[in-house]
Amino acid sequence: MTNPTVDRIYAAEKAQAYDRRIRDAIPGYQALHELACMVVAESTGGHGRVLVTGAGTGAECVALGLACPTLHVVGIDPAKDMLALAEHKVADHGLTERVRLYPCEVKELPTFEPFDAATLILVLHFIPDDGSKLALLTDLAKRLKPGAPLVLADLFGPGWDDDWQGELRIFWRHLQTAAGIAPADIDKGFAHVDRDIHPVTEERLTELLAEAGFGPPLPFFRALCFGGWVTLRVK
Repeated sequence: MTNPTVDRIYAAEKAQAYDRRIRDAIPGYQALHELACMVVAESTGGHGRVLVTGAGTGAECVALGLACPTLHVVGIDPAKDMLALAEHKVADHGLTERVRLYPCEVKELPTFEPFDAATLILVLHFIPDDGSKLALLTDLAKRLKPGAPLVLADLFGPGWDDDWQGELRIFWRHLQTAAGIAPADIDKGFAHVDRDIHPVTEERLTELLAEAGFGPPLPFFRALCFGGWVTLRVK
């Protein structure tokens, strides 16, 4: 028989460990999310409804809910374990009335009125550019009102064999070392990038967005090989 109190404490500790690790590993992680939140707040006036794709442990949903007291947030993520941690975080911040979480992908989301904004932070680079990236962006466009913003961020650029990315990789290692990440863990992280990340150039991202029904992406964030953009649904 499980103990709900123990489970809750464990979930909180697990979420904190994940959140701390990703902040240390990704350059400018905190600033990226703060800026993304500001873009959503400015573009919506702090009202309406925003769709958060890849809600993870709920940090982004909570940040949006706290920054905009009249904004309603729908967060989705197919990883049920992560979303369970997000549920605790949302409840701990008293946001259950305005933040709803669903363990699904965009195409599986129940029917809603079109959203006033959406975010796609550090998600698209996990998806191969074999039609799958385009499919996700197209699904998101269908969920948005015309003129609504999509705020996205990713590891981007040419492959690691390119001189540009190779140099940035060296700098990225230095940054993680300075954050106190163990060399073995840094190596594991780069192996994960090599195996699971599918970056595209900014030019290719622009093409994908246009085909999905979005306008040209406006950059608002840069840190080594990570970038953030805002684009508007145009059709």
